[in-house]
Amino acid sequence: MSQANQTPTEETAVIICGGGPTGAVLSALLGAMKVPNIVLEREKEITTDPRGIALDEDGIRVLQSIGVYDRIYTEIGSCMEKFNFVTGDGSDSRKRPLLSMDYSTTEGGTGHVGFICHKQPAMEKAIRDQIEKTSFCDFRTESIVTGVNEDSQHVYVEYTDANAVTHTVKSRFLVGADGKTGYVRKKYLEPKGIIMEKSEQSSYEETWVALNWQITIPNEKSHPDFPLWRLGYTPQEVYDLFFPTFFRFLCNPERPSVCGRFGLPSDQLWRFEFVVRKGEDGNRMASQAETSKIIHPYIAHPGRRYGLSQPVQFPLDCIKTLRSRPFSFVARSCNKWSLGRVILAGDAAHVFPPFGGQGIASGFRDASALAWRLAFLHRQPGADHEQVLTAWYTERRQQLERSLAATIRNGEYVTESDSVKVFIREWYMWAIQLIPSCRKQIELGARAEGMTRYRHSEGLPFIPEMEGGVLLPQVYAYNFSTEKTCFTDDLIFSPDKTGLFQLLILPEDVANLDRLMSALDGMDETSSNLIRREEATILVQSIKASPGSVSMSKWTIARLATGDEFAADPVLCGNRPRPIGYDEARLQKEIKGKRFVIVRQDRFVFAACDTPEELKQAAQRLAASFSLTP
Repeated sequence: MSQANQTPTEETAVIICGGGPTGAVLSALLGAMKVPNIVLEREKEITTDPRGIALDEDGIRVLQSIGVYDRIYTEIGSCMEKFNFVTGDGSDSRKRPLLSMDYSTTEGGTGHVGFICHKQPAMEKAIRDQIEKTSFCDFRTESIVTGVNEDSQHVYVEYTDANAVTHTVKSRFLVGADGKTGYVRKKYLEPKGIIMEKSEQSSYEETWVALNWQITIPNEKSHPDFPLWRLGYTPQEVYDLFFPTFFRFLCNPERPSVCGRFGLPSDQLWRFEFVVRKGEDGNRMASQAETSKIIHPYIAHPGRRYGLSQPVQFPLDCIKTLRSRPFSFVARSCNKWSLGRVILAGDAAHVFPPFGGQGIASGFRDASALAWRLAFLHRQPGADHEQVLTAWYTERRQQLERSLAATIRNGEYVTESDSVKVFIREWYMWAIQLIPSCRKQIELGARAEGMTRYRHSEGLPFIPEMEGGVLLPQVYAYNFSTEKTCFTDDLIFSPDKTGLFQLLILPEDVANLDRLMSALDGMDETSSNLIRREEATILVQSIKASPGSVSMSKWTIARLATGDEFAADPVLCGNRPRPIGYDEARLQKEIKGKRFVIVRQDRFVFAACDTPEELKQAAQRLAASFSLTP
């Protein structure tokens, strides 16, 4: 290639290949920690095709962490509320469910609802808009990676732009977030022995068709002959009858399916997914001729339901198909998620079946756990990056197993076809739900297992005997300085703080504050490279506390807030359900009543301590675990 078509080598701290949800979130997180990064995305525009539609509360928390919470319920999506599992081989999606999981409550420990149904293009736009606000991020579209090389200190990535000009970028790390068929793993790491392996937890592998509809609500003027008008039904009631609010898992042994609304209510979007049976061609089954045979019965109600002699079908001319295509899936994960200075994240490292809405959420968790480690390696160039990255994916694999287990349970309910097993399951589920405590566990779904807690092994950055390794719950707080209710994450990890670890102090009341704050004087200076004492957050463990005579100038000080206080704030609680089941003491319960907590940027506890002496020891062990010296 001629020199005229080449540009001088650029340099940055991190290159991210792939600008989908995982890569974009990683870029935003790195930018917030002042780590220069370049994102190389092959597509020119955000795809308008809504692919993933579900995001769990961990994912919502990650969106909050990059500063787009105010756009979640106004642009991106809405609460999914309930997951109803409907059994039987009929086409009545409104049948009473065998079991129901209620994700409209705030019982998962994050301060958020359990799931939102989002419109992926809107979510990706919100993330990219956030990226544009920082000078540390450079998002380059129409950039096709053509080569990767590395030495002991750097990675070199070659790519071509929209004008066929070749560029080379030099960085200390490359993150492949370019999907399961992307360049980084397929072209660079697979020849080096990094491969996708089937999960030992699940051998499930099938093809499904995913179909998105946009619905226009009929009315008496547009469809004067529609029979329900004369029975007094309104247009909105008709829409709700045929496209119910709650998400439904149709456990039909003949044709397992999943359906429900997604996006904002005003978007009027509907997703229907169904299995492609053995011997069927996925592309043919995605055709209008075939999808209409499978889906139209679900939007044709028997006339007897309304006292009519003829069936009532939702007007087909009010339905616009936005997508209809087959997709194959299986639970797979790479044998290693990093090699040298090249890292895999999101779908490039692991893929999920669709039954638990964990695809995008798992990529977000990857990014959140990776970002602070890359920031540390950026600040400490001499640190052992192999050790740091191995600890990252060792932890992430543990959480991946937990998410996969929940996904498999959902999938087993949907896809079971053995009539004997179905019969036993239905009677068992009916009987066990007569016990209130069991019914409550079922309603909680995956949240019944509590906060994620990592199992410790050598090299993992937390102290297990000091309650380390648990995901710190997020509760609501009342900030004495601003006199407003907020999320505790927004206090602990406010944008003006620079420490990769944050110190949270939990006095019972303001009167105990001076005694607890004196503990900071004994902290080892070595740890100041990771914890900045002046950035400590004080959260008084009372909903009735007042600031009294405490100075507001030096510390971030707040008290616990109630669910009613949160619900009264139109910015925090607008367009989402009130915080039902919220427990303001959840944080204290998870850390066993400790008074000092060292928290990582990914919201996991490094250590929780009772006394100043324990805090000093924890700070010393923090420095030692990252091989820091004065």
